[in-house]
Amino acid sequence: MAKEKQSFEKRLERLKSVVDALERGELPLEQSLALYKEGLTLSADLGRQLTAAKNEVRLAQDGLLKEFADVDAPGAAGRDAGDAGDGEATA
Repeated sequence: MAKEKQSFEKRLERLKSVVDALERGELPLEQSLALYKEGLTLSADLGRQLTAAKNEVRLAQDGLLKEFADVDAPGAAGRDAGDAGDGEATA
């Protein structure tokens, strides 16, 4: 995983340098266009990596939240039992 993180960091640094070069506006059109395309590719790749990382975090959080739900079960069970009790009272 450390290798992937370094790869992400290196790509991010490269994207920053591409943006800086384009913002200076000192490059010929052909070189600017090539850098722009490279920047789009880097941006898309980084976006995909971030989305994948966010999804992994959500999966991990869901697992932890389920574990914490067991700790909070008395309150949750009380609400469920109260709801069921209301349903039984009307039935």
